[in-house]
Amino acid sequence: MAERNTLEKLDFGALSPEQQEKLHQFKVKTRIANEKYLRSHPEVEMLLNDFLRLFLCRCIPGRAISHRQYPSAHPKPSQSLFWRKRTGNSKMGLYREVLILSFLVQLATGNWFNIMSQGMMDMPVNQSAIGFPRLPADFREMAKKLMSTCFKKGYQVPVMNNSLNSSYGQMMESPISIFSELLSSLPQSSPSHLILQSNETTEEHDIWNIAEKMRNCTNMGHVIDLMRNSTEGPRCFMRAFMAPLSWMTIMQNGTELNKEDLIKLLWVAKPFLETMPPSSFVLPAFSQSSHMAEMMKVFSEVFGILPEEQKNTIIEWVKERVAQNEFNCSLKPLAISNMPPGLLQKPNKDVSPIGAVGVPKAEGNQQQAMNANQKKQCPPKMLWLKAKVLTMMGPFLSRLSLEEAKTIPQEELCGFFRTPDFSPSFQNVSGMQPNLGRTFFQRLKQECSSSDNITHYMDRLGYLACFFDGAQSLNLNLSRQLLSQIDTCNNPEIDKMKRQLVQNILEKDGSSSSPEILHSLGSAISTLPLSRLSRFTSEDLNNTLSSLSQVNWSPSQAKTLAKKLLETAKNISGEKLLSLGTMVRGVASSLLKNVKAEGLLGKESLKNMSEKMSSLQRTALLEAFRRDVNASELVKGLPDSLLSSVSLSTLEKADVSSVDQLQGRGWTRAQSAFLLKKILGNKINLGELRKLGQAVQGVTCEMIEKINRTDALDMAQALNKSCAWLSRVQVRCAAQKLFASLEEQRPGYFSDIKNSELQAIPAMLLIHLPVEKIQNLSDAVCPAFMEKMKEVNLTSLPNSSPARYALTKRAISCLKGNVTDLSAADVLTLGPLVCELDPAWISSLNSAALNSTLQALASCQYIQQQHRENLFRLLTTTYGDPTYWSEEDMRVLGSLLLLNDTAVEKLPSKSWIMSYLSDLMVSLPVQPVVPPPKEFRSWLDLSALRRKLFELKTTTTLQNRRKRELPSLVLPTISYIEDLKQGNVYWTPLQFNQMTVQTFKDAVPTLGQITNYSTEQLAALKTKILEAWGSVFMLNESQIADLGCICQSFSTEELGNLSIASLDTLETLTVCNFTQTQRTAVWQAYEKVSGISVAGLGKLEMVGLGQFICGLQPGQIDQLNSSSFREAAEAVGHAPCPLNIRERLKEKAVATFGKPETWTEAQVSIMGNIIAGLSAVELGSLNSTVLPFIQPSAIPLIPSDRLTALSVSQFKALGPDNAAAVTEAQRAGLKVDQRAALDEAVGLKTARAEVPTVNNTVISNPGSGGSATLPLKGGAAVESMAGCVLIVQAIALLLFGYIL
Repeated sequence: MAERNTLEKLDFGALSPEQQEKLHQFKVKTRIANEKYLRSHPEVEMLLNDFLRLFLCRCIPGRAISHRQYPSAHPKPSQSLFWRKRTGNSKMGLYREVLILSFLVQLATGNWFNIMSQGMMDMPVNQSAIGFPRLPADFREMAKKLMSTCFKKGYQVPVMNNSLNSSYGQMMESPISIFSELLSSLPQSSPSHLILQSNETTEEHDIWNIAEKMRNCTNMGHVIDLMRNSTEGPRCFMRAFMAPLSWMTIMQNGTELNKEDLIKLLWVAKPFLETMPPSSFVLPAFSQSSHMAEMMKVFSEVFGILPEEQKNTIIEWVKERVAQNEFNCSLKPLAISNMPPGLLQKPNKDVSPIGAVGVPKAEGNQQQAMNANQKKQCPPKMLWLKAKVLTMMGPFLSRLSLEEAKTIPQEELCGFFRTPDFSPSFQNVSGMQPNLGRTFFQRLKQECSSSDNITHYMDRLGYLACFFDGAQSLNLNLSRQLLSQIDTCNNPEIDKMKRQLVQNILEKDGSSSSPEILHSLGSAISTLPLSRLSRFTSEDLNNTLSSLSQVNWSPSQAKTLAKKLLETAKNISGEKLLSLGTMVRGVASSLLKNVKAEGLLGKESLKNMSEKMSSLQRTALLEAFRRDVNASELVKGLPDSLLSSVSLSTLEKADVSSVDQLQGRGWTRAQSAFLLKKILGNKINLGELRKLGQAVQGVTCEMIEKINRTDALDMAQALNKSCAWLSRVQVRCAAQKLFASLEEQRPGYFSDIKNSELQAIPAMLLIHLPVEKIQNLSDAVCPAFMEKMKEVNLTSLPNSSPARYALTKRAISCLKGNVTDLSAADVLTLGPLVCELDPAWISSLNSAALNSTLQALASCQYIQQQHRENLFRLLTTTYGDPTYWSEEDMRVLGSLLLLNDTAVEKLPSKSWIMSYLSDLMVSLPVQPVVPPPKEFRSWLDLSALRRKLFELKTTTTLQNRRKRELPSLVLPTISYIEDLKQGNVYWTPLQFNQMTVQTFKDAVPTLGQITNYSTEQLAALKTKILEAWGSVFMLNESQIADLGCICQSFSTEELGNLSIASLDTLETLTVCNFTQTQRTAVWQAYEKVSGISVAGLGKLEMVGLGQFICGLQPGQIDQLNSSSFREAAEAVGHAPCPLNIRERLKEKAVATFGKPETWTEAQVSIMGNIIAGLSAVELGSLNSTVLPFIQPSAIPLIPSDRLTALSVSQFKALGPDNAAAVTEAQRAGLKVDQRAALDEAVGLKTARAEVPTVNNTVISNPGSGGSATLPLKGGAAVESMAGCVLIVQAIALLLFGYIL
């Protein structure tokens, strides 16, 4: 291009648009090529850094650069190319230096300062200078996890050169270098749902441009500004990387950040907050109201994702800040001795440059803590929830305690109710406790509006509309309005309210057509009985398909609607299948097995759809996909809901050869064991262990034992991060490995263990410490021990374990002082061990501590059997007869009434009692279908509670009825039946007999789901069948499916003549308790109607048969297709067949999988109850490593004379669950040493840890391993000189001339 003095104006018209575009592309490619060259030659940057160091240190008069201001100007000897050359040839090094200095002087006398000033002018004047924080040990893991989500979203991973950034990061002491390192560790192949860019060249250029700019970022503010101006893909990865850094910056420098910087950091940190585990959740110490409000805005945005524990922590954090700011008091005075780690530490002067923005002063933090300690104690009932705080709390108001909600001043609550912020605060807050919701609604109704005009504010109630009372009195418009607001409600009374509103609409709007009714009812249409749903035409349903596909249908309703929509279709497209939404539960498996994988596999919509399907439907869909794609593509594209149904033989054919392919997938235990054996064999290292995710279920005790003893602590901490997926036997093996390794490192390790060493041991393993070692723990480790006890989950210990008592006794001894002097707070430091306290010890507490302890006991999942009677006596002594308890006492202590069935039965018939018991029933853990062994079973017996709820919901004796009036016999109605659900089992045969025929027809799908009717109840229900349909032989298949477990009332002859041709019907019936003769009759009915032969049973048929496969004759088992049996073995293993059938199934398994001594962990796991068909010799031949993988349901089925064939070592290897499943009858036939081994396997007898011989090798402190906590102080990265990037290219070009 011509010089400016020879060409006044550039001739832009000389090139055509096409030529200009080609020139532009040439420049882009050239720039990228140059960048690639420079990044592949890191020595160039080292030379340039030496140039700048020499220039800045010697060539600028009066400009002395300190190490603290510009550490990059003083590289370490190992980083300097000139330093290395000087060591070899000092004269040559000096000569080169003189040449370089002369070059830089000439350059500086020319345009250097012009370039520098221009660069300074280009810099934003007010650009934030938020310093980089110090990195915790697990930063890479946190950042990589977040960055992986960007890849899963479909964004292409930017390709960056790692070598240049690494050298830069070392010299600049910046975490930016880690960014490229983590990018390179992500998969480079794009996922199937990759978001394609419209202009790949522009995107590539943008990635390189960002890479260059990130290298020049010297603080957090620079990176955040760069991030905001980036395209969506790179921004996702940058934000994921910076999110943990931003949160750490807020934690370390929160008190000194200005509001603008805080808003920036919170925006970046949001992805980290969405995934932060509760154990790492810590809140900053700042108390500025503006800062707190900004924090709460972000927390409100992620409210739906946060665990309940974190929501409660945030509420306490806000309350403490408000107490300090508004009331000048403290809720929990902070003693100096109990300050968080690092608060009293001296500042680390080597970490942060002087004057860096956002670096906390340790002395200041200490002073703040001391000031907080000097604040007065807040009063017990501090009225802190003013209107301003209510606005700031937003959705967290839905997690307030009941007491807090009741103490909100009326004027503050009503003032808040009238503001625009009220309604958003109660949107999307599902999970709100019903009693809290009712309290809020009643206060608004009674205190902020008159009872008759609360309907004027209906649209402002948000989630509180779920607790509206008096729905029966609403007019048509209000009924429709309220119905539209309660779609997302899940409180116990909501179904009853929806039924009432639907009844209002149907009664008061008789003129509306079917389509209008479908639109107006919304999700409440699911309250309509089948007789009403069946009246809608397929056209009506298709016109409202988008809304119907979102409704939560019962299986019978979904079947009715799907049948209407699909009519006589023999095939269904993937698009049509997806359009059905929740109604997919009603699609026949015969249709699903013909669906094409195209358009479904790898889609998010497939995940949502398959989650609604039954086991048989998932199997049918997999069968269809398997015909279209190979095993590798199938496994790769399946969501977790379908992946769990993939057979081992399919996994064997799939290309899964690396643990990296296991991460983030929902593998079953059998699949995990199979894949780990396939990929790793019998040995695993720490790196592989950390990558397993849910596949950790397949780690065997043999693998744990083979881990190096020096890595045992790291192994334990890695397993602790996957504790949700660990079995009891894995936890036991890990604990034994860890304790033996620690004792080997230092004899008597636990007798003189330090606090830091105890803190490093995961709580889930610590509770398995041998009893004698628990007893001998030093008082010096009480602080760490008590902290660990707050984290423990005692469910991995058997209920009768001696360790429970030992842990409790040791924790009590750490409390010090007399029992009568202990405060409530002291006792609550016991954590879950409160549930193990002896009532005699509890009774010795002072009144405040006693009340607090009893309230804590109400949350216990298990209370020792020997403590229950005395505990209930203490409860009634303290609070009186439960019949006269107040509502407040009942809500705090009510669950303890389950200790005594008589107390539950005597509760008065009051409306609030019924509401509370309904809430209690919903809050209790769901009871497993197969109850666990007694030693691991919850103590809660809900039979008395269910009976009382049935009584309260069906009684006609109101509280104000005269006592002389006798209650009449209550008849089952559709409203009662739908409300009671499983409670319908308490209707008497007489009440069933007097039920109307229409009620029975409408309620059949609900009544048919109950599995435990008595013989008399079944006889009464069969009478209603005859009244409704005339004869059992006249029932069609839909009616049989709806009748469900009521079919147990049919005789063998009646069952054998049922019209059953569908596997879906058999799947519906398989959950019921049929006898063996009934199973045979049902199988014969299916065989006759469907025309299928035993040899023709495929995988789908074997899965669909369920328990009815037990109905085959012993000789027919041999006819089963071996290939299909291999695929369906897991489903067949669930069947509760008698011994003679189990033995024939075992023979089929031996013919298919080989001899039992060769069976692997995965194969034993899928065998299920078939294992109980093994002979004594075959049981004794099983490898000890596979015994923990036997399904516990199979253990009680093993004949006692065969169980004795197991050796002592085999009994020890059974694992806690299987050992606990041994029945008393089986146990009686065992020898003394076998029973002792069985007790040891359960955990009732604590084996002494074998301490191996210790060598003289000095072992480093194991407490130093593991993840460090987030530091409390941080520092900012150095600031580079503005404009230096502009000169780098010019220097680089001239440099080559000097070198050459």
